[in-house]
Amino acid sequence: MEFNINRVRQIAEIMAEEVREKISSGADVEQIEKVLRELGKAAAGCGLGKVIEGYEGPYAEEVTCACGQAAQPDGKRKAMVWTVFGKVEYRRRYYVCENCHRGQSPLDKRLGLRPGQSTPGLASLLGILGVETSFEEASQLAERFLLFRVSDNTVRKQTEGYGKAQAQAEMEWKQLAEDVKSLEVRERSLEKRASRIYGSLDGAHVPLHGEWRELKTLCWYEVENRPASRPQNHHGQRVGEQPGLQARNMKYYCDIQEAEQFGSLLWASGIQNQVDAYQEIVFLGDGAVWIWRLAEKYFPKAVQIVDWFHASQYLSPISEAAFGANTPQAHEWLTQVRTELWEGRIQDVIQSCRSLWSHSQARPWIEKAITYYTHNEPRMDYARFRKLGYLIGSGTIESACKQIAAARLKRSGARWTLPGVIATAKARAVWLSKSWDSLKPLYSLASDNL
Repeated sequence: MEFNINRVRQIAEIMAEEVREKISSGADVEQIEKVLRELGKAAAGCGLGKVIEGYEGPYAEEVTCACGQAAQPDGKRKAMVWTVFGKVEYRRRYYVCENCHRGQSPLDKRLGLRPGQSTPGLASLLGILGVETSFEEASQLAERFLLFRVSDNTVRKQTEGYGKAQAQAEMEWKQLAEDVKSLEVRERSLEKRASRIYGSLDGAHVPLHGEWRELKTLCWYEVENRPASRPQNHHGQRVGEQPGLQARNMKYYCDIQEAEQFGSLLWASGIQNQVDAYQEIVFLGDGAVWIWRLAEKYFPKAVQIVDWFHASQYLSPISEAAFGANTPQAHEWLTQVRTELWEGRIQDVIQSCRSLWSHSQARPWIEKAITYYTHNEPRMDYARFRKLGYLIGSGTIESACKQIAAARLKRSGARWTLPGVIATAKARAVWLSKSWDSLKPLYSLASDNL
């Protein structure tokens, strides 16, 4: 945005003169910056009030009250809002209904101002701080950046307001996703895409007062080919590596619900992101039964792939129990079986596990691995999946769980209420999805004391 340079210079000269009157000539740059910031904040707040008042038009010929009766002019009244410049006051024309005695200001309505509460700009900044760090630390950061105090409780309420707004949006998506007529109309106008979209689900436990609950998390994303960051050696691709494949356009959703309830969010968010328009839908997961049940129920034609790294983790305990940790025999056996798994030869993997049955201490691990591989064999055709260009690692959803649950919700000393942890998790998911500006918070500051 460009401004009139001559006016900017005039303002700058006035500010410079004010600063010179406030501090001595021996002040350092830090002191000068501090005074200028305080001055800029005061001037901007005053300017905002005058800009708001400048939008006031003449008295309206007719203003209708919510009760349906005409409201009459009642002079000008003072109002206050909390902004990124602190408390800002302004005066505007006011109307009062003679029937129900309720008052209103057309200017407030037109500009989206709610006296005594925060502007959307301040609400957004506080919400972002609240999803990035603890509410107490966010309060300290807000004071440092904004130059006025904001309580940690205010940050919490603003953050939860965004989460509640997301929950409301998701509820509306679910209603649309269950409306047969709406789906039929949508299907006729849906533009098909000759590409793939991935869906991944996982869960991470978060601390509540007196218990831990599983926060189920979902991510829809695409995968693109990018040049490897380092050249491959002449031996070719190493077992477990898929260089060049990278997730993009990630959209995150989460909630604390039973699997069947969470399935409605899976379906609704899928419709919202038009996943059914893609040529292929691919589900990547760690093998948890609830994940595949939901995938089969809502997207029965989707390709299902068990994350290779989770599958390979069943092998190390067997080799260590049979041969001892870090022994040559353990390394040799593990290398052989991991290669069989990488190539999708699941029956060979199962047979290799059974070959160590004579090692009694390894039997519990062997039984666990064989059960896992047997149940998920069709989802482990890794050689074919790689040949077709599928991603076979679920690092995207694991990263989502770490970014939402571990990084924000499981901070030292954190203990949440159930509504609070859900709202904060949803707000952080929106922020990570780069969809923050699409929401309007359901809470604003409502007192003179932040």
